[in-house]
Amino acid sequence: MKKVAALACLLSLLGAIPAQAAELKDVFGREVPVGKGRPTLVLYANKSSREELRQHAYSFIYDLRAEKPIVLIHVDLRDVPGLFKGMARGEIKKSHRESIEHMRNVFRQHGETPPPELESSLYMVADSKGEPHKALGLKKGFDRVVARVLGPSGQELARGPFPESARRLEQSMVSDSEVLPKLRVVDMSR
Repeated sequence: MKKVAALACLLSLLGAIPAQAAELKDVFGREVPVGKGRPTLVLYANKSSREELRQHAYSFIYDLRAEKPIVLIHVDLRDVPGLFKGMARGEIKKSHRESIEHMRNVFRQHGETPPPELESSLYMVADSKGEPHKALGLKKGFDRVVARVLGPSGQELARGPFPESARRLEQSMVSDSEVLPKLRVVDMSR
C-alpha cells in the first residue's frame, strides 16, 4: 500500500512539472503575469533591433501609462553563439535595470512621479530557441521590432511592426479590450 501511495505521489509530481515549465519566466525568474487582469504590450526584439526599440519604446510606454500595461520584451537569442548566451542574459538583466531607470526619468521629465508598479510592469524574457519569434514568422536575425497587444485576459487584440503600427496598437489597448470582436493585424509585409 505504501508503494502505491509513493507511486501516486511521484506521478502527481511528474504531472505538475510540465505545467510549471510552461509558465513564462523572465531573466530574473519572475513569472510574467500575462492574462491576469492587465493589458500586455509584447515586443519581439533581438540584438539587431535593440536601438530601434530604445528609440521608440519609452515614449510609447509612457503614452500608455493610463492603461497600466504589463510590458513584456521577448529577446531572441538564436543569433547568439551558445557560449555567449549566459553573457547575453546578463546584458538583458542590465538592460532591464537601465530601462526602469530611464522610464523613471521619462515620468520625471513630464513632471510626474513614477508609478509604484513600474518595476513590476516590465519583464524581459531571453528566448534561446526563439520559439515565440518563430511563431510570428520572424527569422533568425530579423531587423525590425514586432509588437502585440494582449487584453487583460490574455487574448490578442492587435499586432504589427513597431513603431510603424504604434497608433493602432495604442488604440486597441485603450479600447474596451474585452468586447473587441476580432484581432487587428497590421500589414507586416513592408
